[in-house]
Amino acid sequence: MSHHLFLSHAPVFFLSGAVLHHDTAFRDFLVFKADALLKPFFVVLSAWGLARIVFSGVDTRTYLLGMLYATGNTIEWVPLWYLPHLFLAMLLAWLVLRLANRLHAGLMLPAFCMAILLAAGIAITHILSQLDVQQFAGLNLLLGNHQGNFPGLPWSLDLTGISTAFILLGYIMHEHVMRFRFQPWIFAIVLMSFAALHFFFDETIDLNMRLYGNWWISTAQALLGIYLLLSISTCLQYAGKVGKALAYLGSSSLFIMIFHSWIEWKIFVILARWSSFDYLNASIALLAGLLLPLLLLSLVKKSKFLHALLLPATHIPKLRTKM
Repeated sequence: MSHHLFLSHAPVFFLSGAVLHHDTAFRDFLVFKADALLKPFFVVLSAWGLARIVFSGVDTRTYLLGMLYATGNTIEWVPLWYLPHLFLAMLLAWLVLRLANRLHAGLMLPAFCMAILLAAGIAITHILSQLDVQQFAGLNLLLGNHQGNFPGLPWSLDLTGISTAFILLGYIMHEHVMRFRFQPWIFAIVLMSFAALHFFFDETIDLNMRLYGNWWISTAQALLGIYLLLSISTCLQYAGKVGKALAYLGSSSLFIMIFHSWIEWKIFVILARWSSFDYLNASIALLAGLLLPLLLLSLVKKSKFLHALLLPATHIPKLRTKM
């Protein structure tokens, strides 16, 4: 069975929409999102690229072109593909909401655009999955894509329909998210439905790999997954110190996302040299992948220079207003 579940990107897109500020000037919004998303992307990949070019002889031109193209197939630090893509999706969502505001369309226009964008995004993903990868051999060589598949459009522009749709859904559901309460019987039904869909249909969703299964089943799994995570998050508010610890992990999720994969892989490789217990090695590596980025984050916060390089320096002062 496939292990690709829509339990990571869809909720993040959804929650990004739930707290989206559309009532600020476009320039301010652009600067804020670039500072929060694009800055760490280029800083981390530039530093990593410099080390790879100097110590490993990586081709400078290929590395830089792959970084500028910015998809999971063209950068070595794969999880970072999400940052420039989220930047594009947030800008598109902002434009849709500003247009709706200008037309006094309330939530009708965002809801309509959400449906159109999701349908178009899924259709594009299915079309691209059928492409002959041989015709992209030259492009893959130029960008350093060793997977040999279609690398996606720059900044994963081909996925923007799907991601923006979930951002708009989060915006539309803002009030419900703010008033969300855990309902045990609904949670049980949603959990069983989610498990049943995955067990009987096993549809795969992996945005980085340009995979989106059956339109209805996959989307249903995404929506059910969002509800489950909202329910779990609500319960954690009352979990005492454990809840506070997990909440801190959540607030540090961007830093964890950037560094956990590389740290986890490195720790696992090191442990594998000394131990044959793969499950134990993987567990320790997973824990290190969570805790070491938190330690790094605390160090970054104490350094003005590193803070300026890796953490947002600007904030949007305006509050969200109803449409």
